[in-house]
Amino acid sequence: MAKLENVYAQRHYETALYLFEQGQYDKAIAQIEKAIKKAPDNPDYYSTKGVFLHKMNDPIRAIEAYQAALQVAPDHCFSHYNLGLIYMRQNKTLQAISEWEAVIKSKPRDVDAIFNIAVALSHLGKSTQAIPFYEKVIEIKPDHVQAHQNLGVIYRDAGDFAKARHHLLRLKDLDSTYVEVVEAEIIKCEEQEFLANLDKQKQDYSETMLDDHGDLSVALMAIINEDFDKALFCAEKYLELYPDDLLAQMILGQAQQGLSKSSDAIATFMRIVAEHPENCDALFNLGNIFLGIGELEKSLGYFEKVFALLPDYPLIRENISSIKKKLHKTESDDDE
Repeated sequence: MAKLENVYAQRHYETALYLFEQGQYDKAIAQIEKAIKKAPDNPDYYSTKGVFLHKMNDPIRAIEAYQAALQVAPDHCFSHYNLGLIYMRQNKTLQAISEWEAVIKSKPRDVDAIFNIAVALSHLGKSTQAIPFYEKVIEIKPDHVQAHQNLGVIYRDAGDFAKARHHLLRLKDLDSTYVEVVEAEIIKCEEQEFLANLDKQKQDYSETMLDDHGDLSVALMAIINEDFDKALFCAEKYLELYPDDLLAQMILGQAQQGLSKSSDAIATFMRIVAEHPENCDALFNLGNIFLGIGELEKSLGYFEKVFALLPDYPLIRENISSIKKKLHKTESDDDE
């Protein structure tokens, strides 16, 4: 019977694809929903619905569809990746990074996800922290034109003119349409290098800043690789210099959480919430920590705060529902 249901589901799925290509969007949605009903454990059907809705400019329902796919298959990379695209378009940059990090955990050499994290970090004004991600992209795909261009600009602005020229000239070799752009960027390199040489003290200061920010890049990569000891060390070192840096504080809390230092992690995220009461990422992490140590009511309280601020936060509805069911069961058991 299950095999027959899957056959019917596949037919609905193929019909949905055909209808969508023909521009019959409502009928395509109806068919993909029938496929989901026949095979509710197939994450591809939910994600296809997400693609349809995304292309129909309905991001809220698209997010719901992708999250439904992740409920069925938490490591479904396609859904994580597309959620990242939607969140980035909504200017929810940290959430976008989180989704692409999930992709990398399953597929460490996914060039598109790594590149998107680099772009997102630059969008946050963290261009220096983006460098190792761009370098990873080039390690995997040496002819990645945009990574070379972005690195050339970042290194130029950071004062590392030799690396800037290397990536800009590589860009010129890869794509002749960039010849004029490269020549203009190299002129800027020469101008900035000249000014830097006139002011050696300023150059030394810039290099020191570059080294300092390198700690945060390493910490971020360590979190992705689940090397929590390294992430903790680098985040603490960076926070000695920049105690108010929000990204460093978040990494610190995640590292403490990964090392099962629940009390320290709670204290870190509570400090963030005290300064940024509407930081959904910190609130969500607090909910997860309290859930992990069995304090369900506290966990529920933090998840509900997230929901009040951002109802479409990933998995927030599911977490709240799950905890409420557990609390209800506990109350029923007590009554007996």
